[in-house]
Amino acid sequence: MTSRPSEHDVPDTRAQRHESRAGSTYAEFIRDVTDRAGYPKELAERYVVGVLTTLEERLPIAEVRALESQLPTRLDGILAFQPVLALPTMDQRTFCWRFSQRVGVPEQEAPAIVRQVFRVLRLHISAGEARHIEAHLSQDLEKLWTGLDG
Repeated sequence: MTSRPSEHDVPDTRAQRHESRAGSTYAEFIRDVTDRAGYPKELAERYVVGVLTTLEERLPIAEVRALESQLPTRLDGILAFQPVLALPTMDQRTFCWRFSQRVGVPEQEAPAIVRQVFRVLRLHISAGEARHIEAHLSQDLEKLWTGLDG
């Protein structure tokens, strides 16, 4: 006869999130963006904050909290001071336009930058969290999230 696991045997979701976050520091996150995309550190930092802030505008507040719980603490702290306007719908074009306006890059450069930051973000969060975020994105924005758009 097998017994059901007790509450103490089931991993705590918060502990898993903390573990995921503890393994990823702010410096590592930024270094991953600079290494993968070739941006200087200062631009990588600006792009990361711009992409994440724009992404948070699209997500429900519960999902924003779940995402932030998996980000490096310093990055989470920086995002806390960014102005966010909740937008229930946002396609890829709107997302890229908002990002380009936020960080001051030409709109035509935005998709490539966003794609690179999304790629690194997906490496630094759990697969489950990535699926939750994806579920809230429009079909064309989901393609940018997964890198399937180009």
